[in-house]
Amino acid sequence: MHWGTFNLALHAWDEPAETLLRLAQGLELIMPKLGESVEPVRAERPEPWWRAAGGVETPPLIESEQLHAAQAAVPWRLD
Repeated sequence: MHWGTFNLALHAWDEPAETLLRLAQGLELIMPKLGESVEPVRAERPEPWWRAAGGVETPPLIESEQLHAAQAAVPWRLD
């Protein structure tokens, strides 16, 4: 799974990680840093590294006129 590398959702970028960490209490979980290689057999307890990355700004929502211009520029539907 890839997360935190680009914004595709309406929730905070770290919400999936926080939810997974909270719900996985007592389970083995691997949550590598972005780009980090992990060997599952040697994985250690997850360290919430994303909290230190905090301050990640969510880009502003696209304005309706920008959306209309983008829709006109491509031959497929943009949702």
